[in-house]
Amino acid sequence: MTTVAPKQRKLKRTSNACVACRQSKIKCTGEEPCANCQRRRVECRFLESVSKVMVPERYLRELQGKASDRPRQQGQQGQHQQVQQQPTPPTVKRTSASAFGSEVDVEGTHSSGGENSRLGLMADVDSLGSQPEEIPFLVDSARTIWTSPFTLPSRIIKKNHKSKRNWTWLAPTSTWSFTARLKLMIAEKLHVQPQHSEPELFDGDLYPIQWSPVPAGEHPDISNLPSLDHALYLFNTVKFHLGHNFRIIHEEEFLRNLDKFYYGDAVQQASRCRIWFVQFLLVLAFGNAFLMRTRNSADPPGCKFFLRAMALMPDHTALSRGGFVAIEVLALTGLYLYSIDHRSSAHVYIGHAIRIAQMDGMHTQLPEDELGPETVARSRNLWWTLYVLDRQISSSVGASMTPQDSDITTLLDPPNAGSQSDATLSLSVRLSHLLSYILSSIYKGDETQLGTFLETTRSILHVLAGHAREIERIIHLKFQNSVDTMPKGTRYITLLYHQCVIVATRPLLLSVLKERLQKLGHGAEDWHSIVAPTNALISAGIKSAAKTLQILTDEDSLLEVFLPFDMEFTYGASMHVIMAGALFPNVTEGQDYIKDAYAILDQMIQRGNRLAAARKSELVQLEKLFQELALRIERRGLETLILPGPSHSDPGADHLLRFDGNDDATLPGTDPIPLSVAGDPASPSVLAQAPNLDFLDSIGISSYDFFTLVDQIGHPESMSMNVLDSAHNDWEGSI
Repeated sequence: MTTVAPKQRKLKRTSNACVACRQSKIKCTGEEPCANCQRRRVECRFLESVSKVMVPERYLRELQGKASDRPRQQGQQGQHQQVQQQPTPPTVKRTSASAFGSEVDVEGTHSSGGENSRLGLMADVDSLGSQPEEIPFLVDSARTIWTSPFTLPSRIIKKNHKSKRNWTWLAPTSTWSFTARLKLMIAEKLHVQPQHSEPELFDGDLYPIQWSPVPAGEHPDISNLPSLDHALYLFNTVKFHLGHNFRIIHEEEFLRNLDKFYYGDAVQQASRCRIWFVQFLLVLAFGNAFLMRTRNSADPPGCKFFLRAMALMPDHTALSRGGFVAIEVLALTGLYLYSIDHRSSAHVYIGHAIRIAQMDGMHTQLPEDELGPETVARSRNLWWTLYVLDRQISSSVGASMTPQDSDITTLLDPPNAGSQSDATLSLSVRLSHLLSYILSSIYKGDETQLGTFLETTRSILHVLAGHAREIERIIHLKFQNSVDTMPKGTRYITLLYHQCVIVATRPLLLSVLKERLQKLGHGAEDWHSIVAPTNALISAGIKSAAKTLQILTDEDSLLEVFLPFDMEFTYGASMHVIMAGALFPNVTEGQDYIKDAYAILDQMIQRGNRLAAARKSELVQLEKLFQELALRIERRGLETLILPGPSHSDPGADHLLRFDGNDDATLPGTDPIPLSVAGDPASPSVLAQAPNLDFLDSIGISSYDFFTLVDQIGHPESMSMNVLDSAHNDWEGSI
């Protein structure tokens, strides 16, 4: 009688999970190939179950460097001393080693507390069995890429304002400025009329606003205010739209003052708590703006209450003594101005709020035993909200970030601790920090050596892979026993995640574009030296842009019309796919990415967002310029660029990233470094349900894809990893 024992053993949980399932923390079936790898169409590879030791990756790089120097060294004693003594990493502003000391996990177990969620990059010692891997494609050491369409000095646009600043600086890191720079650059090269290239709308032009300050001794006007029920409705509307991502309003204190205002002497309450009354008017302004209906008005939504609030705004001296409420008022003011395209003013107000918060020590670890846990928690929540807002607005206007990461010592919940809301805030902070790092490191010059760019990009993608794991965990916890659509907070961090990928890979498209423009009819092109080693990165950026538009066009997704973030995500992704489609026609062939982008903006326009109409006009102009460029290329018989994909790859192109608009990016024939211990009981199966995986695939979140892409780029030494890790290490803690 036959036995089925072998099949039963296959059904048991195996500690020797395949590399792909271990990377994504997915329960592996133990078969070769396993069910997950077959479904995702990736290579299924198993490692031998051996004892492993976890050490920082930079430690491995240093050991490899010392190993290469050994033939030139004499004496066994010196070699023995090298093995015993852990090397000290090169000096940076603040390293993770200086914060936590040496990090060598001999048993392969996870640390507890904040160290468990650190972004330190870990690798297995068994990867040292072979020689250090080099970048698996040939990189021209002399090749440079462009991060800005223009060289120094800075590019400006002259304006005919007699009473205002008569020029606009085109900042390298601003998406709006980048689009303006692109249009000017292409128009100049193609000799197109200037009216097709210069911006139609500048900062503050859409909604000109002004107000007359009310003297401090004069009672505030309390007429024409909504009823208490209506005010509570507007407050809850604001809470729904802002509460998922920004902790600007302390609900308990606000409602307590609201009761005093409506049930007591309203004039006395408004005069005595003037700063709170300004906050109340700002809440009414936001509530009306969020509920706006289609209407043609020269005034921004909610403007009536906003102007009343600004007229009552205390002077700088009073605000500096206003504590929490004053900081919240300044943050709300900055966010409202940012939403109506007064970006420069918004940057000023957010900066003012940060200055007051710093003077109160909110960026440091405040004493909980003296101030109380509630006060310290409120300080942390408010500080990290200011941090996220500053990173977003600063990157939008192209200005430097206000607080330096090295000065911040207040704690932040790791994503794997606390509630889902805490995890969302934690990831928002980390992604905002990463975005600012990308802008300050990649966009700091006109030209960057390709090898240096790849090293920096590799460290960025490694951190993104870690963030992808956390997003996977959050989505699993939300969707484990639920049929809900994606929460607003999770949706925001997913879009912010894709924005980081887009911004990090955008210089590659720009470099190919400049190569085409510079050699348009003037000699042979050298675009292959850029595309060959980087097409996997280019494809990853295009995929993130496509996924961004896909998420925003989802019929179950609540499109944000007043707050500018959805529009900015749409704008940045649209610009990316326009560039990509013009340079690599095969990538967007048969896709409706631009139509989807215009549909998103049209929906905003129909609901009264005039700024969306201006942004759509700019994208239409950019698309026309790229269409003209494509015609010139065709007329002159230049080669059509093709980004290798499944239908264009050849047997010798296994290092290329396979991409299409619907499936996950996969890397055939690669052996990623395992980042977790085989059979480690401290690494639970986080994503055990197939529906979660399908959903993650649909929104473009895959930690495995990014870990694999990191491994494909290679293992060049990069100090930027330490810079990326160091800030988070000192922030880790439990709120």
